[in-house]
This record gives sequence, C-alpha cells and structure tokens, in this order.
Amino acid sequence: MSNNYFQFRQFTIHQERCAMKVCTDACLFGAYMANEIADHITILDIGTGTGLLPLLLAQKTISQIDTVEIDTATFEQAKENIVASPWKERINIFNS
Repeated sequence: MSNNYFQFRQFTIHQERCAMKVCTDACLFGAYMANEIADHITILDIGTGTGLLPLLLAQKTISQIDTVEIDTATFEQAKENIVASPWKERINIFNS
C-alpha cells in the first residue's frame, strides 16, 4: 500500500484528498521553474492541486505566490500543506 503523503526535506505534501498526486514530472518541473523565475516578485499558480508547485517555488525564491484551486477538497488539502510549511506567509491560496 502506498503512502498518502510525499516527504521532501523541508516540507510534506499530504495528498489523500487530491485527484492529481505528486509525480516525478511535477517535482522536476517545480525545480526547473524555481531556477527560471527566481528573480520574479510575484507568481500566480492556477490549478495548484496539492500545493506542490508553490511550495517548491517558495523554497527557492523570495517571491510572493498566489495560487488558485477550484476543487474544494483539493483546496482544503493544499491549504493544509501550505499552512504547515515554513513559507506560509508568502503563499496565498484561493478556492475559486
């Protein structure tokens, strides 16, 4: 049986209520984008899912990040993941 979470060095992603789980592609994309947009002041993530991308970006940048998730259960899960992170002050999540 697989875990309902994915553990990174500085944060954990819980994903039991999310349709789209953490995958290798998402981790590689987040790491790549963090290097590409490191000097941006603000970032908008639409369709945040588990909250993986804003957490990866917050870990590597000093940007203010706004993120949007339409699915209520997924939004609640992502919000919990973000609030439990060291970067919760820089990430705003919206259910819209």
